[in-house]
Amino acid sequence: LELLDVAEFEFYTLKDAADLALSLAGLCPDPASAAMGLSELLVNAVEHGNLGISYADKSEMRRNESWEREVEERLGDPVLGARRARLIFRRLADQLMFTISDEGEGFDWRGYLEFSPERAFDPNGRGIALARLASFSSLDYRGCGNIVVVTVAAAPRSS
Repeated sequence: LELLDVAEFEFYTLKDAADLALSLAGLCPDPASAAMGLSELLVNAVEHGNLGISYADKSEMRRNESWEREVEERLGDPVLGARRARLIFRRLADQLMFTISDEGEGFDWRGYLEFSPERAFDPNGRGIALARLASFSSLDYRGCGNIVVVTVAAAPRSS
């Protein structure tokens, strides 16, 4: 993977998202931190983006332990289950860029970039803020919120 400059991946399950996050994190200077951040964003693309699970719905599902069952049911839906998420990787001169997109309607991401006292005790809702602070040099949502571009500072490749 050290020779990889550009790659595009398509995924649609939570397992796909977790596997892809772990694989690509190995390209980063701090793989553990990158894996956590990439995993958060890739899982969001599947569950919130493609499967349309809202923040409130996920909170309730986590409380009554029905989240995994609901994800599987929605993956089996002929419309929602046909959606795919994508990750495009690009190696630039001094950074690694990951562009993650989904086929969902997007969301208002502005309230999730920082930790919120209102959500402190919710079972979800901290992943984006954590990823932004701990995993990436930059995190920028585009358009309606169904595209996120993150970068990781990286040493220039030796020649």
